Amino acid sequence: MAKEEYAGKTLKEIGDLVGLPHTKTHLFICTGPDCAPEEKGMAAWNAIKRTVKELCPDLKEATMYRTKVGCLRICKQGPIAVAYPQGIWFHSVTEENAAEVVTFLQRGAVDTHPLEFARRPLGTPAEDE
Repeated sequence: MAKEEYAGKTLKEIGDLVGLPHTKTHLFICTGPDCAPEEKGMAAWNAIKRTVKELCPDLKEATMYRTKVGCLRICKQGPIAVAYPQGIWFHSVTEENAAEVVTFLQRGAVDTHPLEFARRPLGTPAEDE
């Protein structure tokens, strides 16, 4: 979405434009360079954007919000991604398997995904609590 489309709009209106009222999952992906080369991270990011758009062409109706980040502090086997509120962490997310990760999350993420290395949904107590 182009920033000029935001001109004169309130934060709520912008949130509505990007589908925040319908969001069920927020997927973050690290684009490197510590966990993976930036080219690989950006290719995965572009595949995620493309897949989310294919699943829901009208951004206002999208149930998944996606954000690229520079680092998720797991600097190994990247690109690394994390989905909230599910709290599912994925390793090795690439252009080739990004669509699979997105559809796994869209289906409800009931089972364990082969790229999943940790899971702690928001609001659940830590193991030491």
